Amino acid sequence: MISVRRSNKLYSTVVGSSSLKQTPSRFSFPERFRGTIVERWKLYWESVAKDYFESTVGIGTYARANPIKSTLMTVTASCAYYCALTNPDEASYRSEIIDCSNNMLYISPAVRNPSAVQHLEYMEKCYNLGVVKRLNLFLFSVIWIDEFNDDIKAYQANCKYLKPSILSVHKRAIDIGFLNTWWGLRKIMVDYDVNPEEWKEYKEPK
Repeated sequence: MISVRRSNKLYSTVVGSSSLKQTPSRFSFPERFRGTIVERWKLYWESVAKDYFESTVGIGTYARANPIKSTLMTVTASCAYYCALTNPDEASYRSEIIDCSNNMLYISPAVRNPSAVQHLEYMEKCYNLGVVKRLNLFLFSVIWIDEFNDDIKAYQANCKYLKPSILSVHKRAIDIGFLNTWWGLRKIMVDYDVNPEEWKEYKEPK
């Protein structure tokens, strides 16, 4: 027992002496910062960096263990990010309306498509009334027509129980914006310079 104690004592002495000979860390704080808020902030950000590092390593390990699922998740997340990045806003829709109206001025009224003309006139009227609204759904946007302008202070315009709900937006929807394109307006303007009524009364020569 005596020899064991002596050996343990000798081992502890050797370990203690070796630990004392270790060089201090390069990022160790000076003594004047010990116990201050600076040291606490240092420990906090070190723990945050450690958590992020462990999460990154865990993601890499999971990706190697499940390559197909990880690839599908990556592609899905990338597509969602791209859709959100190219989600058009109301200013772009207003700009498209103005461009379409300007294009309509370059052609003769006789060859203008009545449906396109009617839609552009209706949208200009709605913009003048201030009832054009945009619903942002992160991946795409919906342009819809409200009943009242935001500046109207009437009870029916401000009562939350009388306002149109989100569930009824599809009934008032005018256009859908996706991938930097307003698809409803694009469809309407496909044949904006073709008037179906132009040759309605035309008769082929006998």
